[in-house]
Amino acid sequence: MKILVVDDEAPIRDICNQALGLAGYEVATAASGEDAVRILDRGWDIVLTDFAMPGKVDGGELMWRVKSVGDADVIIMTAYPAFETAMQAIKSGAFDYLIKPFTLETLLMAVKRCADKRELSQELAREKILREELDQAYTKLERMEEVREAFGQFVTPEVAEYVLAHPQDFLKRGERKEVTVLFADVRGFTPFSAGVPPEEVVSALNDISALVIDAIQREGGILNKFIGDGLMALFGAPVPNKDHAVAAARAALLARDAVEARSEAGRKLGQVPLRIGIGLNTGEVVAGCVGTKERAEYSVIGHAVNLAARLEKTAAPGQILLGPETSKLLQGSFEMSGTITLKLSGVPEPVPVTELIDLKRPD
Repeated sequence: MKILVVDDEAPIRDICNQALGLAGYEVATAASGEDAVRILDRGWDIVLTDFAMPGKVDGGELMWRVKSVGDADVIIMTAYPAFETAMQAIKSGAFDYLIKPFTLETLLMAVKRCADKRELSQELAREKILREELDQAYTKLERMEEVREAFGQFVTPEVAEYVLAHPQDFLKRGERKEVTVLFADVRGFTPFSAGVPPEEVVSALNDISALVIDAIQREGGILNKFIGDGLMALFGAPVPNKDHAVAAARAALLARDAVEARSEAGRKLGQVPLRIGIGLNTGEVVAGCVGTKERAEYSVIGHAVNLAARLEKTAAPGQILLGPETSKLLQGSFEMSGTITLKLSGVPEPVPVTELIDLKRPD
């Protein structure tokens, strides 16, 4: 606790300095109001000042200066015990006043009361800040829960932070966006599930889902929904990403390779191999929250979504099929097969389809 003692009488300064120093306070002195003003910016907690001092800065003026530069408390010392003097000091903002001559016990008690009050005020301020921080954390948790309800439990912290920072975009009921949609589905699941206990079926499906979701999230995509033993993911919404097609392609390759490695390890153990087929398509969709006020989820709707789903259904085990817009955006960065035109179920016109093979390696 830092205390500044201001008095034009040296004996008063010396006695206060010695007594307060022995009591454990950090003490400095000033012989006039002008001297005190020059050092008011040193972070004092208590200013103990004479009320009637010679010069332009008396105790009343000094008290005003103290209050204007910080939050220090002021204790007035006065040799004029008139009631009006005391009231003037208190009204001006003094914490307390001492009538000269005073005993050291009176001095120490007044300073201790002031120090205790300051510590209590600081504790209350800390508690207020803590309560505000807890309230903010609780509000954020509530909003995070809203995000998870809309996006599912697999939403990444990055996506959640973006949604929380851009609620106006998140709450839009329909917004046109160009995105890349990824569909993935397990191949060989039906014969596998027919020959093993249900617990192993669930475990295997969870393992594969975890591999695919990890690949999606590593490349900045979001898992939109599970569909049976498959899933749908988005790149470019709700978090903008101008390279959404590249990110989706990288995620598809990571997912395929991870599942293929798992399948090969299982085959060596005599297990039925489980592989995935993937469809990627890029195009304009309507993105936003679909549902009611009580229950809504983020989704995308449009032909681009339907085409991605059809490509996934057409893909062979371990194969990644691309729609025409996706293959255009990947030119030069990925190895792809020659394009063929296929008639896909549910799509009226034949579609140019390309197979994604791998990242293009440096020559």
